[in-house]
Amino acid sequence: MTDPHAFLDSVRTRSHAIRTPFEDGHIVWREWAADNMAAPPLVLLHGGSGAWNHWVRNIPTLEKHRRLLVADLPGCGDSDEPSRTYDARRLASIMSQAIDRVLPGDAPFDLLSFSFGGVLSGLIAHTQAHRIRSLTLIGVPILGLTGTGPANNLVEIPPGMPAADAAPLYRRNLQNLMFGDPAAADDLAIAIQAANMAKARLRSRGIARSRVLADSLKELPCPLTCILGEADATLDPDLETNRAYIADILPAAGFHVIPGAGHWVQFERAEAVNALLVDLLLS
Repeated sequence: MTDPHAFLDSVRTRSHAIRTPFEDGHIVWREWAADNMAAPPLVLLHGGSGAWNHWVRNIPTLEKHRRLLVADLPGCGDSDEPSRTYDARRLASIMSQAIDRVLPGDAPFDLLSFSFGGVLSGLIAHTQAHRIRSLTLIGVPILGLTGTGPANNLVEIPPGMPAADAAPLYRRNLQNLMFGDPAAADDLAIAIQAANMAKARLRSRGIARSRVLADSLKELPCPLTCILGEADATLDPDLETNRAYIADILPAAGFHVIPGAGHWVQFERAEAVNALLVDLLLS
């Protein structure tokens, strides 16, 4: 693989930055394939303490098919932090209004969300019921983020620690939280994690541990697809309980499990997830 920073730059520089106002700040979006008007756009939301780069191994495939609008959530990446205190409903409202600004009018769109972005997405879907075409959740703890197990065994990395010293700590955290195969915590994953944690201000774990998504998926106004890694350490209490819940409240929903993969499944098994997304959303 090429140098991680060079690869990230090669993807980012193909995009166009858009800023939409909220409160006293802005949500920063990155747009790929802006001239593709053949189909409704895909809106992408990343995970907790992340940024647009959670999708860096998916954008090169998705941009061949659809216009992409990829947000940095409030208090993450290059977006401004919301005023305290905030909860899921307020964050979802901020993002729904941001969608209204980046896609004015009644233009339809599909919503693709990872992890904490997915926790907010049921609420967003209800506010966008008049035009959302589908919701796809990737690596989202539907019943709430687990409070026990390896996903919680994370090492705090002090600000300003030299990169060479921080890298093995980031690798350990990624192996515990994000991946099924420890070898997936490669140099690119570490570069993304280090960059994102340096900018992360949003405190999302308390919200992620709630049942806000489980409740907001009831009477969802659009079709739902869930994509989860078989070894996702964030699921409470386990994968099969999450699957059973979806089957009970939304029997028509798709539920796809990627063998051996962990939480950041669209990064760890990008080829498999990209092929599935093309089949589900883009064909």
